[in-house]
Amino acid sequence: MLLYEMAASPNAKRARLGLIESGAEFESREVNLITGEQKQDDYKKLHPLGRIPLLDDDGTVVWESGAILLYIADKFPDAGLLPKTLADRGQAYQWLTFGETSIHGYMGPMGFQMFRRKPEDRDEALLARGRQRMPEVLAALDRQLEGKEYIVGDFSIADCACAPWLELAEFFGIEMGEFENVERWMTAMKARPSWGG
Repeated sequence: MLLYEMAASPNAKRARLGLIESGAEFESREVNLITGEQKQDDYKKLHPLGRIPLLDDDGTVVWESGAILLYIADKFPDAGLLPKTLADRGQAYQWLTFGETSIHGYMGPMGFQMFRRKPEDRDEALLARGRQRMPEVLAALDRQLEGKEYIVGDFSIADCACAPWLELAEFFGIEMGEFENVERWMTAMKARPSWGG
């Protein structure tokens, strides 16, 4: 298995967390987004939009971090990355999608401004909107984590999908202090061996 990624990317980290937690053997291939390597013809033959992450499993190509996480969970069922009952899996799917839409929906564009634009060229209105809307997102996650170690109880791909962008929240000017359950959960996530892998 080969994971095309850029180590600093939260989206790539989602897929990497799932792979490490699954116990799968895989290689990582760094794709330099800054120099535009992802837009070269050879890479765009694999991913038509030229994005990362991308998983190549012996010729089976899967892109989009959420799809990669679902693929890994299906390929390695003994890793327990999805709950056993359909009702609980539905919750895991819901919170995986929450990470893709609600968290990344605000923080992804903020990340582009913070990392790909000079300070004087940043869209301050977009950054302000993200800072204004993220507390509602964090409050929903905080309620879900009440009385739970992980988002759906046991560790799952939902945790992989939600945590990586939130690591950057304070750097983006998003206050986390009032969300005690989220902070406790982020501490648990950062303590997992996969986090620094």
